[in-house]
Amino acid sequence: MNYIIKISKYEFSIGEILLLFFTFFLMENIFSWLVLPNSVIILMYEKLLSLVIFAYIIFKFNHLQKNEKIYIALLGFVVIKLIFESMLFYGSIFQQLTLFTILFSVAYTIFIKFICRTYDFDILELVAQFYLWVYIVFMLIYGRGFSFSLASVQMVDYGPFSGDSRIIHARSIFMMIVPLLWYLNQFLRKGKISALLLFIFCATVIVVHQHRSVWASAIFALGVYLFMSLRNNSLPISRVMKTFLSGIIFLALLTFVISQAFPGFLQFFSDRFSEILDPTREDGTGKFRADQFDVYFPMALKRPFFGWTFEGFEMKNPLVDWWPAKTGQHFHEAYMETIFYHGFFGLVLKYFYLIYLAFKSFSKKLNQKSIVLIAFSLAGLIFSFSYVLPLIFWGVVGLCLYYLEKNWDEDNEVFIEPEHVTIFNNPVKENIKLN
Repeated sequence: MNYIIKISKYEFSIGEILLLFFTFFLMENIFSWLVLPNSVIILMYEKLLSLVIFAYIIFKFNHLQKNEKIYIALLGFVVIKLIFESMLFYGSIFQQLTLFTILFSVAYTIFIKFICRTYDFDILELVAQFYLWVYIVFMLIYGRGFSFSLASVQMVDYGPFSGDSRIIHARSIFMMIVPLLWYLNQFLRKGKISALLLFIFCATVIVVHQHRSVWASAIFALGVYLFMSLRNNSLPISRVMKTFLSGIIFLALLTFVISQAFPGFLQFFSDRFSEILDPTREDGTGKFRADQFDVYFPMALKRPFFGWTFEGFEMKNPLVDWWPAKTGQHFHEAYMETIFYHGFFGLVLKYFYLIYLAFKSFSKKLNQKSIVLIAFSLAGLIFSFSYVLPLIFWGVVGLCLYYLEKNWDEDNEVFIEPEHVTIFNNPVKENIKLN
């Protein structure tokens, strides 16, 4: 018997729930920490899952679309090259699995797109709700030490934590941009006050956790979202203008109240924000990223096509000495990590779909869910200057690519003539109409 479980407005079979839980939602660091608070086990699970998913995508190669086949074939070429290199120079099948996980996002994007296409998943609103509830639960359990002081916190296992009084790492707060955009979209399209309140909650979360990389990414995402929405004539102009003017008035009043009640608070946030515009200043945390770029980029240019691969793990860290030997260079910036280990070939391979989405953002035939997800996905281009993107981000990119291929009824919020494919020999259920 195929049992159906209802979550919010969605209905799933047991198999679908397990598939999403183990291959998608569990990739969110704060959620996996709630399930199993041990980063060694979580990291091992992610690496094993990456091998399983890659093997599965190879197994289903003939069921992929032509562009997906090309993409997987290029990734397969890199993997085979690394295997031969490892066996020839190091006497092992794969000397450093981390080299594979750096580019695994390629396969993971296609995997999520594939299972969404197979099961006709429509889970954007569920993803937004997921991040709201996971954040609230996580902060209720672990957020007691939260403060604006940025005081360092010594921990045995840092896991998804920021290592200071902000509690949560920037990579998880970055994902809060998904509900931020979704609830803004719901308010601007339908005028729901509940959606406006949830948007304000998400914006508050992003602001108070003080991750400037997330601030910059969120501002960029909001700008891209408004640009695409207005270009596609998908929002009432009057409501957008009214919301914009009301927001300015609200922020002005809020600024006045805060300046009177907490005189130094605005200056504190002003100083925090100013580093976005001056990331290399001596007293800022962005200085280390700049130092890494200055040291590693000239090295990357010496091997521009395929990078340093395994040698990058073997060499001594030229900047610091506190990381164990042969554990890699511990990059903060995603672009530099990819270029150094895999060269410009790996960089283009990893970020190709984001480049594609950047071109799609100028289209005048986008549905609302695609607009929300493209805006979020392109924010990853900004975030990559500061951190390595979390794996679940690439899953959301796969979800975005899936929505781009579907015909969507904006009024009734259902797919039009969904494609029906089977996987694991299970029939695909009909789409559920959302109210």
